[in-house]
Amino acid sequence: MKRKYTKNQKKIIVKFRNLSVRIFAGLMLLGGIVGLLFFFRPGTSTVEKRELTKFPKLTLSSLWDGSFFTEVSLWYSDTYPMRDRLIAADQTLKSAYGVTTSTMMVGGHQQGDEIPTETAKADTADETEREEILREENTGEDTGAEEKKEPVSAPDSKEMEAEIQNQIQQGLYVKNGAAYSVYYYSQSAAETYAQALNQAARELEGQADVYSILVPNNSGAMLSEEELESLGGSDQTQAISYYHSLYEGVKPVKTIETLREHNDEYLYFRTDHHWTQLGAYYVYQNFCEEKGIQPHELSDFDTMTFSPFLGTFYTELKNQDMEENPDTVEAYVPMGTNDMTYWDTDGTEYQWNIIEDVSAWDQSSGYYCYIGGDKPLSIIENPEIRDGSSCLVLKESYGNCFVPFLVDHYETVYVVDFRYANVNVVDYVKEKNIQDLIIMNNITIIGSDKVASTIAGLL
Repeated sequence: MKRKYTKNQKKIIVKFRNLSVRIFAGLMLLGGIVGLLFFFRPGTSTVEKRELTKFPKLTLSSLWDGSFFTEVSLWYSDTYPMRDRLIAADQTLKSAYGVTTSTMMVGGHQQGDEIPTETAKADTADETEREEILREENTGEDTGAEEKKEPVSAPDSKEMEAEIQNQIQQGLYVKNGAAYSVYYYSQSAAETYAQALNQAARELEGQADVYSILVPNNSGAMLSEEELESLGGSDQTQAISYYHSLYEGVKPVKTIETLREHNDEYLYFRTDHHWTQLGAYYVYQNFCEEKGIQPHELSDFDTMTFSPFLGTFYTELKNQDMEENPDTVEAYVPMGTNDMTYWDTDGTEYQWNIIEDVSAWDQSSGYYCYIGGDKPLSIIENPEIRDGSSCLVLKESYGNCFVPFLVDHYETVYVVDFRYANVNVVDYVKEKNIQDLIIMNNITIIGSDKVASTIAGLL
């Protein structure tokens, strides 16, 4: 039965609807006006820890194919005025949805691929070899011949950053003011990644050594075996071992075993997905052992400390326990030099510090103290070393706090971030006569097919 309203009730309903329309129109008008404040558009996001999309260059080809307007639309949405405040307000609103407990899961569970055994690996290799032989017989194609390389173009950095953030935060275990990433193994990504490193080692044989440093995420290094089993993710020790078993001519550096031996120490941040420089130091010692050089003692370095630091996990969760117990960033300054040069995404050159004083920066910026953050290309020249030695580190942000330890072992350290680079790394190593190629990534991040393929494209 249809409800009947009195005249007064109808008047109230009409007034309410009119008021709602006016409020909505007013908000839309206000949003449009704010969006037109071109001079107040941010260039970076301290909340998301990245550079925002730059206004595109107008060319005849981009105007003709319509890509210019697509890029303008992306720039407009990505650099909206007061975006960090709006993101923070959104997170605050989300935190009010329910009661926050000291222990919880965020993001839900997934199912990782089964990590193969050595027997399965051998069977896969035999099948691949049979397929190659059959293809050669049928087509006359020589699979061992050097393929003509396609020009390398920089990936869509915004898309790549979103993919990495999704990998890191797809499953979070929150406990006592700290968040831990749950790891899910991907067979296809592992094969793509390992094959790319093997190809680089083959091409650089006799000229440069290729090192692989796979860094576990904080759950694999810091949580007990019982907790890890209850979370239902993949075994990071087993996964890293399997990656190593796929390598041919690549020198693997120990990571997870050493970090677990020291997991009563401050190896990972509680409020951020990165490791601390102390964690990086223990892996640096393993790298030196693999390379056959003597590592420096922590006491040899001057230190800088930045606190409070509230990182990416806090930004995502707005967890009160994290806010009440923020992190501290401790940085070790290289002895030979603290100077470096980097090139931004638009090619602009900057002189910077390897360890930058960020004490006056936003409390979410502590990790930016290392090598200026994430840049397409950085070069460090140590004036105290004149033996022609050099290395190139291909990395994401996990490599930032590792690089400073290398400075006092090489005359030149090159740093390439795969998310922004448009250089063929193997060709660059040959061109610059670089002796060591160090490929360093967090195992969770390279568990994405898109990320693994991007790295493969640079090698």
